[in-house]
Amino acid sequence: MSPSSDIHKLLDETIRRERGWLISSLVSRLGPGKVDLAEDVAQDAIVKALATWPYKGVPDNPRAWLRRVAGNTAIDRIRRSARELGIDDDWDLASEESDIITPSLSDPELDLMVLCCDPALAPQDQLFLALKTVCGFTAAETAALFFLKEDALSQRLARAKRQLRNQSGELARFPTRFALKDRLPQLLKMIYLMFSWGYLPRRGDVLFREDVCREAIRLSESLLAQTDGQTAGHHALHALLLFQTARFPARAGPDGSLLTLEQQDRTKWDQEMIFDGFAQLQAAQSSPSLTRYHLEAGIASVHAQARTWQGTDWPAIVQLYSLLNQQAPSLAVSVNLAVSLIYAGEISSAQTQLDKAETLAAAQDLPGYHLARAKLARAQGNGSKAQAALKRAAACRISAPIDEHIARQAALIDIEA
Repeated sequence: MSPSSDIHKLLDETIRRERGWLISSLVSRLGPGKVDLAEDVAQDAIVKALATWPYKGVPDNPRAWLRRVAGNTAIDRIRRSARELGIDDDWDLASEESDIITPSLSDPELDLMVLCCDPALAPQDQLFLALKTVCGFTAAETAALFFLKEDALSQRLARAKRQLRNQSGELARFPTRFALKDRLPQLLKMIYLMFSWGYLPRRGDVLFREDVCREAIRLSESLLAQTDGQTAGHHALHALLLFQTARFPARAGPDGSLLTLEQQDRTKWDQEMIFDGFAQLQAAQSSPSLTRYHLEAGIASVHAQARTWQGTDWPAIVQLYSLLNQQAPSLAVSVNLAVSLIYAGEISSAQTQLDKAETLAAAQDLPGYHLARAKLARAQGNGSKAQAALKRAAACRISAPIDEHIARQAALIDIEA
């Protein structure tokens, strides 16, 4: 990698890491009614950073630099608008902060996430808004996550921000701590989706975004620090995030290619993180209720306990996926259940499960479905059928590493044929 590439990679990582914090920090000072302004001036600051940092170097404190530049731009815009309206323009962030804003939590990003969960917004629009403003997802990335067209998503985002502005008013205060308990389910879903995108991006040329996943863990930890955030379901979600992140050191080969669970060197797994995951899973047993996070964390824990691929308790995983398919049915869960049935040696049941999944409209657009079909065909000794399924998987196209993984699978079948 050239020095220029190194600089741009550092810039990308820094800006991606700081963007959500920057917008959240600005909203905490400008007010909930100024989300659009916060996004605009944050973007202006990022553009200035991209124009100057490659030549002058990244500042010792990038966060402070971005906040100062964005804050100054916000002040200029507010003063300009005030003058146009004939209003006193003697305005600055510091003088107004105590009068306008009362963030209820210690983390500005968490505050903004709670704000995005305003019940006046449709539940899915709450997720869209938080993923874009807090988590730093682009409209294209968010649209891909929900299998939507980018234009449609942009329209919903604009409507959500307009509703939030009308609902909150320019001098609205942040939701109180009492709102946290009611909005917790949506907050957990936001963190889950943020982590999911970082774990397996649906666009681009990277296998996973560890920075995004670790930010999701940080937000989860910040939420766990709140009394109302310490629910059994949240502990289960946090356990899931830890179990999955513990495998990162072994997920990619030297060339950045995907290594499946079967191929991974398990001695590279982060054992301390796995230990913490089991502690969180233990805390999740404090309630008799069973959430999808309990079941997914349970599946991840079975993998974490297996010292080798051959030692995986597939019947236990089948049982957990069966429960998950009943409680939170989805195409992805159905496909994963079928794959676990294949590994458990229940080929006929796997066939039935995939036949059911095939009736769902989105199945043909999900590479995982076609990969499962290929796996089933190989288990049945039908190489040509497996090859055809892999070709359909390749046609779906997600990210470069996944596309390359599918190509390698197809080449392997050619060799075996």
